[in-house]
Amino acid sequence: MIEFEGILYRSGSSHSFEAKACFGQDGSFSIEAEGDRKVYSPTEYEIEPKLGSSNRVIRFSDGVRMETPDHAAFSKIEETMQSGAFFRFVDWMETRWPIALGSIVGVILFVILFLEYGMPVLAKYIAYEVPQSLRQSMSNSSLDAMDNYGLLEESYSMRIHQASTEAFDRALELTGDNLNPEFKYELRIFKAPKIGPNAFALPSGTVVVTEEFVDLCETNEQMVAVFLHEIAHVELQHGLRSLIQDAGVFLIMSIALGDLSSLGGMAASLPTLAIESRYSQGFETEADLYAGRILEACGIGAEVMKDILILLHKDVPDIDFAQFLSSHPDLEERLDALDSLKSED
Repeated sequence: MIEFEGILYRSGSSHSFEAKACFGQDGSFSIEAEGDRKVYSPTEYEIEPKLGSSNRVIRFSDGVRMETPDHAAFSKIEETMQSGAFFRFVDWMETRWPIALGSIVGVILFVILFLEYGMPVLAKYIAYEVPQSLRQSMSNSSLDAMDNYGLLEESYSMRIHQASTEAFDRALELTGDNLNPEFKYELRIFKAPKIGPNAFALPSGTVVVTEEFVDLCETNEQMVAVFLHEIAHVELQHGLRSLIQDAGVFLIMSIALGDLSSLGGMAASLPTLAIESRYSQGFETEADLYAGRILEACGIGAEVMKDILILLHKDVPDIDFAQFLSSHPDLEERLDALDSLKSED
């Protein structure tokens, strides 16, 4: 038996009593206070983990709590318990600052690695599990938000509609059976002087193109190349994956800072993020290669994709091409990736 003395607090009262405890070989506790004695079985109490040099605490099932400064007695008790080794190990780690510091570094490294490698994998899985009805709702909300910002105007140009629709239908035809039947593809054409030459895809399969982009294209094949690129963003769900990854970072930061109150507001801002955020370099290159392979397979050639990328980026006229690429390192990497398709043949 292991005996020790301490202070007893009864349930619902702050009044304390001097008490004596006895820990038996069967794991039971016998408590004596003011002439009363009560025995608690191993299932009727809980020993709180050690916290520095503060008093050890036992909580009993009837609300009684006992505290004692007798750490030696508790060390002996924990040696007889199955969980004692674990708690002794935790206490050993907590009392050694190099281990505590190493644990902090380990947690930081885990978070970094999770954000770098784990979150993209998780985001990809979640993106494909999102129902199409939600993708459609987000896409509609995104277009409504852009309309409210005054960024889009309906296009009434028959020439623009005919050229872009023909290119879009051809892109869908070239993609063929590779299209996911869950996505509902449609082309929306707008006049957008504030945005300029642009085309982008929304999660549901809606592809938006501006009149300014159609006027920029020198050939129908260049439009086809960009539409294939946007179809790739839908098929690979780059938009939703980007949003989920951003939300994951936000969630971890909120937990770390102990503030989860703004998560609800973040969910409401997802359509706006879909408009304003850009895809990562990896996603853009992946979409380029998706389009480039189809262009190569159908005989158009990936050079068309390179031509339109240069047109979309080259907003400064009469600039030396080498100088232009040096100021657009991301574009140079994308062009090099398209060149690598030749080695696949």
